[in-house]
Amino acid sequence: MDVYYNAGFGCIVCPQTTVGNTPMRVVIEPVAVLRKGFTETALGEAILAALERSRTAPPVPRVDMGAGRFWQVTGIRGFGAFSGQFQCIDLRERGPILEAFKLIRESDGGYVWPENQPPLEIPADTPAAQMGAEILSLFSPGLEIPANETLSFETIHGGIISYRRPSDAFADCGDGHTDAYQVFTLEDAPRSHIAFLIDSGYQELSKAAVLEKWQEQYGPLSAFRFQRRRKPPMLASMQGKTAKAEIASQVYRDGEGTMEVLCLIEQALSPEAREAMRAEYQAVIRSIAVKERREGGSEGLVVK
Repeated sequence: MDVYYNAGFGCIVCPQTTVGNTPMRVVIEPVAVLRKGFTETALGEAILAALERSRTAPPVPRVDMGAGRFWQVTGIRGFGAFSGQFQCIDLRERGPILEAFKLIRESDGGYVWPENQPPLEIPADTPAAQMGAEILSLFSPGLEIPANETLSFETIHGGIISYRRPSDAFADCGDGHTDAYQVFTLEDAPRSHIAFLIDSGYQELSKAAVLEKWQEQYGPLSAFRFQRRRKPPMLASMQGKTAKAEIASQVYRDGEGTMEVLCLIEQALSPEAREAMRAEYQAVIRSIAVKERREGGSEGLVVK
């Protein structure tokens, strides 16, 4: 079973069972939700009840695997966004002992067991209040990633880009296994994304060069606009539309090269969702600051 914790929300206590005849485990719903201000006794009682449900629950068919969305009790739609906000403790029974592991969040939004870290061992007959206190001791207050926090990365040209993280509706995909510094995908429509790209990839920064590449990459464009910008470090902004998506992009000077911030919004999204994503992209653009590396190793701050 698992226990999820966020200092501003509280705890979610999740009993588990297996999938068919496999060792894979899934959460049994409904889960127990303990709101902020809960007591150690209440947490311990919820854990003991979840352990009992986990012991007696029958396996679920493989076809039901992945059907649950227990994290949505928090109001967060996607698991990647949820895991960025909640720490996780995994509890396993080993005879008369409970082994508690503090799991580690990966950049793709999943949790993994820590390497070379012994578990906290708790006797299974521990009273509820003490059980709750032991589990709470494993959580780190304030460790959750706040929504809309300021993030940063170093470019290949030695610059530092800082920006406002998109909201919890977006999953942090790291580099997305692409030639990108950072990619955020919309949880409910992963093809819609905001990406910070390594250089722009255009033969030259002109209307003709950008139009040619966009048509090659996205297909025929029903609309396209290119504007040069005279507000360093921004060099140009572009907008386009195809039958399947609308695309917006800003290109920034980055030392001897460029850095592009691109947004792709699927036309299949509802009008409200498209408008919300446009607003998210504009908020990211307004927040961008570029710290350029000067000769001699010193850095100067250029704010867009």
